[in-house]
This record gives sequence, structure tokens and C-alpha cells, in this order.
Amino acid sequence: MANFGTLLIIGATSGIGEELGRQYHAQGKTVIISGRRTARLDALTAELPGLGSIQIDVQDLHALPGKIDEAFTRYPNIDAVIVNAGIQKLLDYSNPDSTSNTYPATEAITKEITTNLTGPTVLARSVIEHFRASRPDQPSLLAFVTSGLALIPFPTFPVYCATKSALHHFAVILRNQLKDSPISIVEILPPYVETELDTAHVDELAERFGGKMPQGMPVKEYVKSVVRGLKVVDKDGKVQKYVADGMPRAAVDAWAQAIGPIAQNVYTDL
Repeated sequence: MANFGTLLIIGATSGIGEELGRQYHAQGKTVIISGRRTARLDALTAELPGLGSIQIDVQDLHALPGKIDEAFTRYPNIDAVIVNAGIQKLLDYSNPDSTSNTYPATEAITKEITTNLTGPTVLARSVIEHFRASRPDQPSLLAFVTSGLALIPFPTFPVYCATKSALHHFAVILRNQLKDSPISIVEILPPYVETELDTAHVDELAERFGGKMPQGMPVKEYVKSVVRGLKVVDKDGKVQKYVADGMPRAAVDAWAQAIGPIAQNVYTDL
């Protein structure tokens, strides 16, 4: 049974990350939240006694290794890290004026890639180094929040879908590289969840859906399913590879079944 006690949640000032922090805190876990917005970190730590926090901006790539070092120095018992940082911007390459960004397109694209992909891959290296040093023979967890759109792309979000698909494959490779270690590499694939992620373009999305948006899953309900899923252990003793339900579960199962035999030819276990 997976029973991690000290969790660092990266990207926890709103949405899924914030709710993960709340639910694990309610269970009595030691929880450290991180994010770019210090005001939100301060508000949450004031609201939830005992909650730890550290300011981490995943877009500041050169500072990331030092920030991870700081987190493990301040909280040496960290045994689980959940990487949830992410942004989603609408961008239609056939219509350059169609965007939910408030800054120039080149900067917008770079920020989305950095937040969703480059930052997580950079910080993962530091997290793994700390786990291997501090917990060489003890279980630990590194989980990435991707999206059902990593496998079922939606034309409105070309950069978002591309980055989440890339992070999905990055997690697969890490899991294979670390198969002989006690580190569980897990991918969390949310469906459409009611969060701030799409606030800037929800009206345009509704228009594209004929005036009626699909109903997002309530964030509290969804996070409860994630917390349950992170307790499930595979036959190798590690946390299950994929935490997903509904459409994302169907997608990842179909992908693994179809591509798995081919991937074995290059010694990759999906």
C-alpha cells in the first residue's frame, strides 16, 4: 500500500493542485505547496495550520534546481512530489487574432511550453537526485499531471496538447529509466475539470460548442479520485502507472494496448 507522508505539490495555488493540498492536509499528511503567486501561498498557509509553502516559479528555469534543493533542505522527509503546474491558452494558427493570451504570440507560446513541459523536465532531474540520495532503498513518488488531451488532442489548444503529450512521453521514459529504483513515476490524466485553467477563453469555447459548454467535473470530486488512485499499487510494488478515469482512462488503455507491443521492440514498457 502506497502511504507517502510528506508531499511537495508544485503548482498548488489554485485548481487541482490547491485541492490536492487541501485533501492531503485534511488527512494529516505533511504538505508543502508551491507556486508563483506568493499572496495565494500566504493565504492558504494562513487558512490551513501546519501547511508548508515555498515560492517556485517553473518558468524560472535557472532557479529551479536551487528551489528544489531548498525544498528538500527545509523538508528533508519529502517522499512524494506532484508536478501540477500548467497553463492553457487558446491559439488558432489559421486566425492569428484568435488567442486568449495577453502578450505577444511568441512570448505566449514560449511561456506555455516552459510552464507545461520544460520546467517539469528540469525540476524532475533535481527531484530524482534528491530521492536517490535521501531514499535510496525506500519508496518515493514523482507524479506528473498531464491531461486527457495528451492523447486526444483538441484543435483549440495546439500548444497545450503538444506539451501535455510530450510530458506524457517523458513520464514513460523516466519510468523505464528508473524501473530498478524504488521511485514510482506516475502520470495523472485529468478529464475536463472545473478550474481556473480555461477562465480566459471559456466564452469562446462555449461558442465553439454551439453555445453550450460540456460540464466539467467538480474539482473536489475529481481530486478525491486522484487521492484514491495514488494508493493503488501494481504487482511490482510501485504506485500504478496511470491515474485516470472516464475518457482519459479509455484513451490511455487503448494507447497502451495498441502501441505496447511495438514499444517492446525498442525495450520500452508502456
